[in-house]
Amino acid sequence: MISHSLTIGEIIDKLKTKIFDFESPTDIQNDYLERENGIKRTIDNCMMLMKEFAITPGLDKLTKRQELKTEKCIENLSRYVKQLMEELDEDKIKIYCDNLKKEKQFSISPNRPFEPDLTFMLSNSFHIAIRTEILWSRRVTVLQAIQISKGELDLNDLGKHLPDLLKEIKTKIIPNVKHHEFYLSFADSINEAVKCYDKKLFRGCNLILITTIEGMVRQLANFLSIPHELGENFSEDKYMSLNRLLRDVTWKKDIIIDETRLSLMLGKNKTLKEYRSEFGIDRENVLIDLDTRLDFLKGRFKDDRDLILHGSYQEYNKKWNLYLNFSAFEETYEVCEYYLKKYSS
Repeated sequence: MISHSLTIGEIIDKLKTKIFDFESPTDIQNDYLERENGIKRTIDNCMMLMKEFAITPGLDKLTKRQELKTEKCIENLSRYVKQLMEELDEDKIKIYCDNLKKEKQFSISPNRPFEPDLTFMLSNSFHIAIRTEILWSRRVTVLQAIQISKGELDLNDLGKHLPDLLKEIKTKIIPNVKHHEFYLSFADSINEAVKCYDKKLFRGCNLILITTIEGMVRQLANFLSIPHELGENFSEDKYMSLNRLLRDVTWKKDIIIDETRLSLMLGKNKTLKEYRSEFGIDRENVLIDLDTRLDFLKGRFKDDRDLILHGSYQEYNKKWNLYLNFSAFEETYEVCEYYLKKYSS
């Protein structure tokens, strides 16, 4: 593993070594300098991201799942740092910038001499990958994602999206739920959760949401038993936890998803350079299974759910909790709709 072999001394030496030094740089020389300095800044930022995994700010103890994910993120960031260090070479920088200049002569290219792999860095930051695990929610803005990755965002700021989220649920989801047999046993609970929100009974709202989401996933599992050729009833006796229900069943890979969306949901394990090396160009769509699509239910959502239901977490009436749970409900509903349209006769 690169994280085990890459030394701090190697990194520091690369950062200290000045490749270009011009008194009155030309335009192309400015490009050389911008690329060199950009690479060094990004290496430094990656080192700061890795440092946070050692400090684990805001968490007293990591779960086993979080420990494994921490190791993965550190390995990913170390690999990216190694790639960047290899680019800190005079000839490589000159060739890259000279080629970029030629490309600009024939097209209006927005490319700069260096752009960090921002999505990769965000998804492998402690506050996003471990503490919040919220990039699967499509309403998180780029600015909020950057602030979360730095630990600078009050998570209750995500509550600003609640009006839009509730409008979507009230105008599009609830009307459909009322008239579809699949959702009949959950319709009252969904309505009650929304009424609790409107009356500011936020603990009650969150409790109803997390139990409704689990019920919907179990209902979906039973619905998929025939088209996925599983031939079993997914009762709570056999699959006591939602995590086990998702993880231990061989679901078909039949969900089409955009690769960028998937990387935001799961975390990005390959740098842009690695994707291009493996596939030539970035993949646009991939096929995934139910476990992968609902992976967010095994992250921060699961941790909060377990603490709440065991009575260990009483302060679950914040805007952050509401945003997390309403977003999880919206995503779960979307997955149910996908399968109902795919397999209903």
